[in-house]
Amino acid sequence: MIEVGDAPLSASGTGAVLRPTRTDWTATTPEVRRLDLEAGEGWLERCAAQGELVLGAAAITDAGQLGAEFVIHLAVCSRDEPVSGRSVSAALRNALRRAAEWDVAELAVPLLGAGPGGLGLEEACRLMARHLDGFVAGGEGRTVRIAAGDPAELEAARAAWPAG
Repeated sequence: MIEVGDAPLSASGTGAVLRPTRTDWTATTPEVRRLDLEAGEGWLERCAAQGELVLGAAAITDAGQLGAEFVIHLAVCSRDEPVSGRSVSAALRNALRRAAEWDVAELAVPLLGAGPGGLGLEEACRLMARHLDGFVAGGEGRTVRIAAGDPAELEAARAAWPAG
């Protein structure tokens, strides 16, 4: 099942939060930065100590003080490469593979790649739907909660997933 809402990524307990990031682990949006702060002091530094991510990669870490079991970090851009449909698609595919390997059935995810200098909202939703719909269909009881960051994202997500 795919649900759409406007609660923050950290609002409720879930198996994993998908966190879009630059390859150097820095936040891609203000919403992700808030998530980093809510995870607790030193959390992001511990994650980043693993070294730079490859563009399109996904890495699992603990969730710090968030109400999730894990955080799956998706490297959607770098300092030299902006967000693209290709990088978001590769990172999301890898993140969902990791979630399946770790038997994570519940995910919270923002609109990936959307925002200034990134993908348009409709494009982000279409790209995500190709991957998320397959993830949900591929395992019994899997749920994805789309956490829209603002009214425009909420409208676009509800159009893409009307039942949510």
